Amino acid sequence: MEIKVVIHGTEIVTLAKKNYETYRDEVERMRYYALLGVEFKVCGMAAADFGYTANDFQPFVEIVPSAFSELVHWQQQGYALIVPQVHIRHRSLEEIR
Repeated sequence: MEIKVVIHGTEIVTLAKKNYETYRDEVERMRYYALLGVEFKVCGMAAADFGYTANDFQPFVEIVPSAFSELVHWQQQGYALIVPQVHIRHRSLEEIR
């Protein structure tokens, strides 16, 4: 299975080297998956909006010109788009169980 992760928006700060200590667990998990072949791509336009350059990101990250065009490209190659939904839990795990 080939997986491409296209990251854009505020979540790109997770992969900035200067924020490593804050997001260590997440970065290490992504690094592990990158070693397994998952490709992590960051939107170049979003990076520029945050004042980041390619050197500001973890070494396993590829900068692409635009997240939108990257998503369209891979969909045209037959990849499925999966949009993660982050739901805020309003009840504790004990209440849910």
